[in-house]
Amino acid sequence: MTGPRFETFRPDRLARARAAIVIPARDEAERIGPCLDALATQEGIGDTAIYLCVNNSTDATARLAATQSRARGLALMVIEATLPRGGVGRARRLGHLFAQRHSPRAIDLLSTDADTVAAPGWLAAMRAALDTAPAVLGRIEGLSDIDAALLDELRGRGAIEDAYLRLSFEFERLLTGAAETALALNTAGGANLGLRREVYRAIGGFRPLTSGEDRDLVERLLAAGHAPLRANGAVVAASMRADGRAPDGMAAKIAARLSGRDAGLDTALAPFAAMLARHLGGGTPTRPRRALSRGEAERDLPRLERCVARLRALPDPQTRRRYLGWLWSRETFMPAEAALPIPVAVEAHQLPFAATRPAGAGSW
Repeated sequence: MTGPRFETFRPDRLARARAAIVIPARDEAERIGPCLDALATQEGIGDTAIYLCVNNSTDATARLAATQSRARGLALMVIEATLPRGGVGRARRLGHLFAQRHSPRAIDLLSTDADTVAAPGWLAAMRAALDTAPAVLGRIEGLSDIDAALLDELRGRGAIEDAYLRLSFEFERLLTGAAETALALNTAGGANLGLRREVYRAIGGFRPLTSGEDRDLVERLLAAGHAPLRANGAVVAASMRADGRAPDGMAAKIAARLSGRDAGLDTALAPFAAMLARHLGGGTPTRPRRALSRGEAERDLPRLERCVARLRALPDPQTRRRYLGWLWSRETFMPAEAALPIPVAVEAHQLPFAATRPAGAGSW
């Protein structure tokens, strides 16, 4: 890596900042202005430092950010670097290293992207969540920054994934008794993610990955025993462009949808059989090994809908897990699904369905 160059604006405020926002950017001259404009109006921005890591850029991203900083009075450091590999993960890591060095009092480390626009109240909501949680995932919505017809097409082609994701969240919460603010599924996005400084340091921070550095970070958080929260009131809107900077990122999925290709669903989503097996003791993978295909989701969606509807009617997680055991023994799975580890409780006939199902449940 070529040694980074950096330019600092309001260094006194950088040093005193109690929070830091890290933004990786590559060739984002068209979008960095709206991104910084939205941050400049956030409640609490006067106590917050911004670290913009401009990597491998050929446009005026860094210069425009400097101009914006002067005009808006932002406490901002522009870091310019040429990274040989690692892409966005390495850029996030570098930005966080600078943030920890130059803002030693910053207790909240927030991450977003250069093609996002933070909604009013985003900064305050993220910091409030970090008062009680080691890490927080905010909500990421789409900007309406592409042709209306393409936007409608994207929404239509994403309907299966949206439905599967919504039901998967509910399935996990019904089985664990988790609150709406619980993680449930690792759908972390670096465009809206925050950690307390000491937690970030303890788990080793972002890894220099080409993509997926955000999900990787949260997996290590969970492995270390930390419980991230979701802050649905902390919203950023991300560009819906199809020419993104990170391979396998949001833009790649958008491009695949527009072309009609099946690039797979969100990697946090699992086949229905794997969801059952996980809660019955047949393995606890953090994430599926591959993306669920659209065809698999279309096949599994009716089964997932019926299952969630039945789980809603049952009184508690324990009874719901007993129902899953009964369901597993009666479902007909595809050959690939049948190869899953057989849940121990089902194999050993340790679920006394007749004796334990609620009165009047009949055949569940």
